Amino acid sequence: MAHSASSPAARLRKLNAALEKAKKFKRGTVLTFEPMMELIGVSRPVLRDWCGEIAGFEESGAFERGGNGIEWQFKPGPTIRFLIKHFEAEQAKQVEKAKRLRKAIGDDVLAELPEDMTADEIIKAVRAAREVREEQESQGALIKAANVVSVFERTFNKMLQAGIQAGREQDPTGQWPPEYAEKWQNAIDNLILQQSAAGEACLNALRGRSA
Repeated sequence: MAHSASSPAARLRKLNAALEKAKKFKRGTVLTFEPMMELIGVSRPVLRDWCGEIAGFEESGAFERGGNGIEWQFKPGPTIRFLIKHFEAEQAKQVEKAKRLRKAIGDDVLAELPEDMTADEIIKAVRAAREVREEQESQGALIKAANVVSVFERTFNKMLQAGIQAGREQDPTGQWPPEYAEKWQNAIDNLILQQSAAGEACLNALRGRSA
């Protein structure tokens, strides 16, 4: 897997390539700021930050700080070897951190991930996988909800038709007294209306969740 340009692994690849070039310089060669940053493949702010922030770098004697018209002076070999040692230590820390993270998360989750991934890369990969899984589960939930709505619609329609049919079956030839037939029909109509209202409320709730 390709690491980011600022990862220790990427830095070490550049620095080791630069060290091979530095071996061709004459003994005692000193480089100013611009040639040094070009040799190791970094920008001016990055090299300046390294010189000021990496513990022990300035005290190592690998370079002399410039300023006020005085040029920076870098010894290519010692400068690169110091940086290689520094980033090897950084890489070892990341490897150990990644091992602890893998152990905490579990091998079953990380089986598909390359062994050389950093802790940050593992976290990003796990987060991306979780987001994909949640999206898939969400889509599945929508499909299931739509199926439930369809089942309830069919069920409620059958209930309404059963109520209507019940009235017809009880007096198929129309022999009931008018007042009795009216009461029966009113009762059936009231039942149908209540069933319809309850069914519509249920379907609306289901549709609201599925939306």
